[in-house]
Amino acid sequence: MNIKQTDFESQEFENYQNLMIVPELIEDEQNIYSSSSISFYKYAKNQVNLNYIKKPDIVLEQRSIDWFGPTLLITTTALTQNPELISITLNVISNYITDFLKGRNEPNIKFSLLIQESRTRFKKLDYEGNKEGLKEVDKLIKQLKK
Repeated sequence: MNIKQTDFESQEFENYQNLMIVPELIEDEQNIYSSSSISFYKYAKNQVNLNYIKKPDIVLEQRSIDWFGPTLLITTTALTQNPELISITLNVISNYITDFLKGRNEPNIKFSLLIQESRTRFKKLDYEGNKEGLKEVDKLIKQLKK
């Protein structure tokens, strides 16, 4: 399991209030999302208040035994409205992996969380590991919020 933490500043995300899926790339004004982002959105939208930052224009097909999850933006507004949002989101990811990859060996999971700390300051967590390691992501985020 590997969790890489990075601090960054951006004004790009300051107007969002919900849990958001961020495009993997924006090229020629087209929003490129991983194919797992699309299927994850369809799976999760009834369990958490989830939206795309911008409508998907192109789907990036990633063929691997790894699961490349979406980059999720967790805003302070969303966390204020639902303090358990991170735990719920990580649980939805775990359930998604279980439901969609039944009968296969458990994949290596890769995804990113952008956690808003202030209007323009964020922490980025890049996770790579198995499903059990998601508990460590939850613990780390709770420590960061203190």
